Amino acid sequence: MSNFDLRKYLAEGKLLKENEGFNVDLYYDEDDDLVDLNAAFKAAPDKLPYDKVLDIIKSYEDESILNDFKSEFPEGEDINKEDYSDFSITLIDDMSEVSYIQANWIGVFDDTVYEKAGLV
Repeated sequence: MSNFDLRKYLAEGKLLKENEGFNVDLYYDEDDDLVDLNAAFKAAPDKLPYDKVLDIIKSYEDESILNDFKSEFPEGEDINKEDYSDFSITLIDDMSEVSYIQANWIGVFDDTVYEKAGLV
């Protein structure tokens, strides 16, 4: 018996399809020749499927952060951008790292955002 949930799969696909039109290149700051992460983050879709945000959290390679995430967010429910941001801010030591929180969210749609924002 498989654990595959067709309804969940279709709902995630629908949410991602609705968000396909997001284009980080629209938020270039011509003075810096970099993406304005604040503007792009504000314009980015408000929700992502649980599994996409889980992938972000797993990329931190920290078991305690992963466990905190799993206890904070119910598995399978879409995650709101602001809730993700609030959770992630508790993990950082320096507010300059907020740009990485924003880039991680945007990176689901455009994995070149780190270069475009000057973070690498």
